[in-house]
Amino acid sequence: MNNQTDMQEMILSGAPASPGITVGKARLYKRRRPMVSGRHIPDMDVEQHINRFNRALSVAEQELQDLIAGQDDEEAVELLQAQVAMLNDPDLKKRVELEIKQANRPADAAIDQVFGVYIDLMEEHQEGALKRRSLDLADARDRLIQLVNDNDDTREIPDDAILVAHELSPREVIEFSEHDIRGIVMDRGGITSHAAILARSMQIPTVVGVEEASKSIAANELIILDGNQGKVIVKPSTDTQKKYDDIITEAARKQAKIQQVCDKPNETVDGAGFTLRANIEFENELPSIERFCAQGVGLLRTESIYLHCDHFDDEQKQYTFYGSVLEHTAPHPVIIRLFDAGGDKLFNVAEQEQNPFLGWRGIRMLLDKKTVLKQQLRAILKAAGRYPGRLRILVPMISSLDEVAAVRKAVAIVQGELQKEGEEIDPNVPIGIMVEVPNVAIQARAFAKQVDFLSIGTNDLTQYLLAVDRGNERISGLYSQRHPALWQLIKQVADAGKEHSIPVSVCGELASDPAAACCLLGMGITELSMTPSALPAVKQALCTRGISDMQALASKVLESTTVAESEEIFTNF
Repeated sequence: MNNQTDMQEMILSGAPASPGITVGKARLYKRRRPMVSGRHIPDMDVEQHINRFNRALSVAEQELQDLIAGQDDEEAVELLQAQVAMLNDPDLKKRVELEIKQANRPADAAIDQVFGVYIDLMEEHQEGALKRRSLDLADARDRLIQLVNDNDDTREIPDDAILVAHELSPREVIEFSEHDIRGIVMDRGGITSHAAILARSMQIPTVVGVEEASKSIAANELIILDGNQGKVIVKPSTDTQKKYDDIITEAARKQAKIQQVCDKPNETVDGAGFTLRANIEFENELPSIERFCAQGVGLLRTESIYLHCDHFDDEQKQYTFYGSVLEHTAPHPVIIRLFDAGGDKLFNVAEQEQNPFLGWRGIRMLLDKKTVLKQQLRAILKAAGRYPGRLRILVPMISSLDEVAAVRKAVAIVQGELQKEGEEIDPNVPIGIMVEVPNVAIQARAFAKQVDFLSIGTNDLTQYLLAVDRGNERISGLYSQRHPALWQLIKQVADAGKEHSIPVSVCGELASDPAAACCLLGMGITELSMTPSALPAVKQALCTRGISDMQALASKVLESTTVAESEEIFTNF
């Protein structure tokens, strides 16, 4: 949408995907689709083309691994690992090789044909996790074609540019970030697209869904990107530039002040204590725990172990990884979430489901794949024996008390086996559950009797409660973690934990929202876990207010009946 404010200045509207304001010259980027051979090859050249394909796979994977090695950003690493898993998918590899052998297609055409089938299948979903993966797969396809044809993949983007593109893949965002780009503007994409997730995680101001931005903005034009409001101002007037210069200066001052908060005690102004922990997945994130003064790990994701072929079923590598995290976070606790893989995280199309978020995932999958569960429990419980009193087990996607009993039984069996093998164990490892399915929140008192702690995963709880796929751009406006019904469920869980004297924490995105964190504390939830970079802002909000103010906020939010009401309450707070 365009709005002409004077003869020069033009405002383009989109969705605010990553906060921040930046000023700079626009640099246009258009992905070049590589050319594909139309010919057929003789039988004598088939093996040569299979070899070229396999070499391209190896090079492409090594490129991604090199990018991973240079990242300390959890979202970037997770998405790159997902692309590695795509390249390692045995079904894809087999189909490309068969296309070369049976159809006598050259390697580039075989890649284009097979990947195209998968991409079309994903595109049919129109929205959601598979739709977002289609762009990642298209990027992998294009890179493989370039490699088999020995084509360069040079991207000429100068440092300090504001990148304007139709759409971007995760690999492109990460590579461009190495040029210190100031911001990103995209024609397509929603706030849950992989590019948007990465931009937020890497703190690159970004506006997405700006229709025809790449056609409306000329190369080298001065633009102001407002990632807070979702606006792009082209050819800003002198007055507009002055206004935004002042906003940027004030934001920098506030950020410097927030950073100073990290070294302060975790207490409200009236002395109420709270605990802030970090959500991590990789060892290279450990320094951020110390930098932002997190009190341990509130959520250690383990899906990358499951998804990476080299680590799958490898008990020793898991044990080493868990031990390293415990070693670097002493004396604080580490909460390890069991593999939350399934539906949306499995790449094999044969295992894809119509609605993966309501399907075979988390503990549902693990109770079927007993070997995977047992091997993970062995690694976790051996690490717990080495670091007694510090490790806790968190079970994802629990929806029934029977599943809790099954997990406890599996833990007891593994502990018994380890003792017989002469391994030291911690017999009192706490077992908690993710509260992300609404029936668990509603029956929180019954579940609280059977577990040692509760951890509320607000991301999934929100989408299940509101029947809104948070990855669906068409209805993303209905997804709100400030919905009164969500807060009423959270209060029920908090009360159940208090009644049964067990800890209750929040590890979803809600904990990263400073105002929401104040409301959670007001409801009696004093343990919050979030991405490390969000810790300073949350801590500042909690340290500069009294617990009575937060309790008043919680009361008002619980009395609200619409999202608009609760939004206004949070804004006024």
